[in-house]
Amino acid sequence: MQRYFASLINKQVILNKDDVFHLTKVMRAKVGDEIEIVDETHNAYLAVIRNLNPLLIEIQEPIIRNNELPTNVTLFFGLAKSDKIEFVIQKATELGVKNIVLFQGKRSVVKFTHEDFLRKETRYISIAKEAAEQCHREYIPTISFVKSISDIKNHLCDVNLFAYELNAGKTNSFDELLDKSAKSISVIIGPEGGFDESEAAELNKLGFKNISLGKRILRCETAAVYALSVIAFNLEK
Repeated sequence: MQRYFASLINKQVILNKDDVFHLTKVMRAKVGDEIEIVDETHNAYLAVIRNLNPLLIEIQEPIIRNNELPTNVTLFFGLAKSDKIEFVIQKATELGVKNIVLFQGKRSVVKFTHEDFLRKETRYISIAKEAAEQCHREYIPTISFVKSISDIKNHLCDVNLFAYELNAGKTNSFDELLDKSAKSISVIIGPEGGFDESEAAELNKLGFKNISLGKRILRCETAAVYALSVIAFNLEK
């Protein structure tokens, strides 16, 4: 069943124009069709289409099902080529992250200013929204940008994990450091060029614990999906 994020006014659903087009023209909805709606307070509802022109959608009943991870997860992802960032935003959303923080690494091939990020922010949010609807989440991840490793200190979690390519080897430490009782967990993934030694030292000073993602050196987008998959698997055991 299709899910949409929307506003509710007196139990009537207000979709944005892109979602109206998707529902009526792409999905070819009919009167009487049921859909799922998530409102601004992250509550999900079963709804029914009462009229198409004008579009009228009426809430029926709450959906008592929570599809979110039990712990807030933040992904720190080093700037990479545009298609890789968009891929990671989509997959991170599907894997349940609550926050995505892009950062400028010393070895990032791509260079961003805050203004560059603002120009891309709408597209990034749209990708996350579509992914959240597809996998039936109640939250769309927040997406933000910081200019350097130093600025990450404002986004730290209870547990902070550092996937460092020089730590390639057994993955025991990953499982051991995943504290399921923590309210929040983060993992940081470097850009295509990896982490500079000074960045690695700074992350350790900030409290990040080194983990291994196995014996092979992974592409940055693969590493992000790998790490988030392991975290989600352990949190939902």
